[in-house]
Amino acid sequence: MRDSAVITGRATDGAIDTTTGEAAFYSHRVPAWHGLGTVTDEAKTSEEVLHLAKLDWEVEKLPILPMRGGKLGKKIPGRFGTFRSDTGDWVGGLVGKTWTPIQNRDAFAFLDELVGGGHVTYETAGALDGGRVVFMSTMSPSITLDPEGAADQINLYTLFANSHDGRSAAVAVETPIRAVCTNTLDLAVAEAHRVWKIRHTADALSRLEEARRTLGFTERYAAAFEREATELLQTPMTNQEFDQLITQLWKTPGEGARKNLVAAHEERRDRLHFLFREAATQENIRGSRWAALQAVIEFDDYFRTVKVPEALTEQEHRANLAMTTLLHDQKNPVKDLAKSLLLAA
Repeated sequence: MRDSAVITGRATDGAIDTTTGEAAFYSHRVPAWHGLGTVTDEAKTSEEVLHLAKLDWEVEKLPILPMRGGKLGKKIPGRFGTFRSDTGDWVGGLVGKTWTPIQNRDAFAFLDELVGGGHVTYETAGALDGGRVVFMSTMSPSITLDPEGAADQINLYTLFANSHDGRSAAVAVETPIRAVCTNTLDLAVAEAHRVWKIRHTADALSRLEEARRTLGFTERYAAAFEREATELLQTPMTNQEFDQLITQLWKTPGEGARKNLVAAHEERRDRLHFLFREAATQENIRGSRWAALQAVIEFDDYFRTVKVPEALTEQEHRANLAMTTLLHDQKNPVKDLAKSLLLAA
């Protein structure tokens, strides 16, 4: 079985793992949206976080034995299942003989060295969907655009996500988040990679130097992102120009279009204009192309129409979607197109 390019998990679930009866989640200082898990600023090492996040278990790769007539048959050649060592539960994996698990403890050790030379403060860590996906994030040095003026702070995080179900590669992702409104700026940057994928092989975590070079953590990614953001912040944008951007991003319903489509388009347009012209989240950057991009991103993160599962509130579902996008390295065509149009104009 081949690893796919992204973490695949069950995006409609995205549920914090409670297999052991306790939530497998750790957060540094600030509680997460779901209110589950352990929140503390006392954890100093990855080993402590591993324990607090309920991730101190391993994945075992065991032969698959078919059941026939109430009896176990012979092993299926070259086919294995993945199981948790603490509970014995199957974590959804059906893998081949070359697939090798990346253990939770090894993933922490890898991220320790990748971003901090062994000295790292973990912001979050946890497991989703019964342990199918395990993730951990650290905070990198932040960026402040126009420190003497707008002082717009962008927090940078390094997220490592690993699958235990055999469906995908592990990924390391550099994730910028705008502090004032927690907009997730999951945008590609022309001059630096933000994603590095790791196949589940015997030497998966041995290529540390390659990972550092390829992903361009710390200065290289931060500098490239800051250059683009500063260019947008320093370029004015009028309300009329922003309206043209909306038209480029969302096609205007044609003559004779259904009334509900026309109403939805007008509602979206009005919301976007409010975010650009009046929202408190753009107060320090108003009237710039950077504010225009933030209005589009804020709309996409918090106001676009989503179908909410019965078991979740809208807030919970939107938070799940945001986490799923990060863990799965999903592309966002609206955000990426908006940035491209604003930089090109």
